[in-house]
Amino acid sequence: MSKLGDKIKQIRINEGLSQEAFAKELGYTSKTTINKIEKGINEISYDKLMILIDKYNLTLDQIFENSSNNTPLPKNTNSNLYISFSARSNGNSENIIKYMMNEFDTFISFKDLFINSCNKCNYECMTINKCKYRHDDIYNLLDNIIKYNKIIFVVPMYCGNPPSLYFTLMERMQDYFNNNEANYPAFISKLHIIGIYGSDEEYPLFIPLISNILNDINKCLPIQRHKYEIKMSDSVMDKKCIVALIDTYKRNMGL
Repeated sequence: MSKLGDKIKQIRINEGLSQEAFAKELGYTSKTTINKIEKGINEISYDKLMILIDKYNLTLDQIFENSSNNTPLPKNTNSNLYISFSARSNGNSENIIKYMMNEFDTFISFKDLFINSCNKCNYECMTINKCKYRHDDIYNLLDNIIKYNKIIFVVPMYCGNPPSLYFTLMERMQDYFNNNEANYPAFISKLHIIGIYGSDEEYPLFIPLISNILNDINKCLPIQRHKYEIKMSDSVMDKKCIVALIDTYKRNMGL
């Protein structure tokens, strides 16, 4: 169960409402949706969150107090931060990270963070420099991310493109760095990206898209599955040639 789901459940219980009655209050058609939100399976949408706040005279701070998954601070000055943008657990992205990490490094799966995608807004990040979703995990993540020695994103390819989780971060960074411009050079200087994709034909659609944020193209490690006859269901770490490729990248990047 998620911390935010716990908070929403406690609000419902305090109001003496069943999941069915609570669903009707928020405009949902089924109590199943409330059940999934409370268990952390689904996220509550921003418009429903506003209904919740208005109906029960709450504030965003009250909703998100102790609800975020705070990004851990580095264990020492040599600690690196690895972030997987895969929607799967224990897939290729996580297996690569587990292989690369040392005892002082930190791993975060972006899917486990409570970070809203850009949705139903009016460019508040551009017009008033204040994203309406700022109370989720994004500010804590980006505040702490630059305290690490190096930052490594591991990005798989879904349907010829980076996953929606990766695009969510790219979108949401805009508000943060609009308000914290001094942090951007440090973020870019520390950033490395590993991209996992299928074939030669997919390279131009994928690798340039994820690597254009880097200040040095050598900080991007492309891993092509088809070149090594690796199927989607296979583990890339079972191939010695991939392990050797990663070892060389680690050594060259000082990871």
